[in-house]
Amino acid sequence: MFKRTLISMLVLFGVLSASASQVGVYCTMGSEGSQMYRNQDIRLQIVLTIDGTALLEVENLTDQVMYIDRRRSFVWVNGASTSLNDPRIPPFEAEEHWVSIAPHGVNTIYAWEQLPLLLNPQMIYVGEPKSWGNTSKGRFLDTNKKFHKGDKRRYTRRTTPLALAADIEYRFTYDGDAEPRVKVSDYVESIKVDSNMWVDKHGKLVNPRLFPHPCFAFRSGKSGGAVLGEALGLTAAAGLVVLGAALAPDEPTPAW
Repeated sequence: MFKRTLISMLVLFGVLSASASQVGVYCTMGSEGSQMYRNQDIRLQIVLTIDGTALLEVENLTDQVMYIDRRRSFVWVNGASTSLNDPRIPPFEAEEHWVSIAPHGVNTIYAWEQLPLLLNPQMIYVGEPKSWGNTSKGRFLDTNKKFHKGDKRRYTRRTTPLALAADIEYRFTYDGDAEPRVKVSDYVESIKVDSNMWVDKHGKLVNPRLFPHPCFAFRSGKSGGAVLGEALGLTAAAGLVVLGAALAPDEPTPAW
């Protein structure tokens, strides 16, 4: 009995170990030029940070104060729009409908946070947001197979699992005429599954210079330490069961 139990535990440990193989999932933006707009007044740009956030930055190129009209400015995620005057977005100043930018100043007027969570859930399953580094592997839903090193997908603007865009209105006085609207956009052009060594457990790129285009990433799958802990816990539990069975008194054999 002990031998059979030991074999069963070894098999279980092997299955758990095979399920570990935590991977890194790297999402690269197209960055074809539409992510930035510039004229004589303004530079508007979508900028990725190394921790998986996209920022909408505005630079005032003039010698005058610039005002962004939040009521008439919008951002998009996968075609769904949100006004910059949405009450869920905190006002930047007392005049809550306006964002003022000093002459030759730069302001971040919006942030798309936790980009992996914005990936289209009908195309990609990324796992639980609070435990990416310690959960079952995500998967591409076109095949429903778990992430595996070497997996890669390429996308167009039409087929991408994540498209970001912004459309803003600005002027140089509160009651003056608005300048022509300014638009920027970007999208995930490819996703590659590889080693997890280039992204930490919080989704921060370890060495951004390795990526020729803006990229965000996350880990998927259980870490080796988590799997080892589970295996040891199950082994200990199984050992107690075997020990208990070994110490239990033999039941008397009926005389008939």
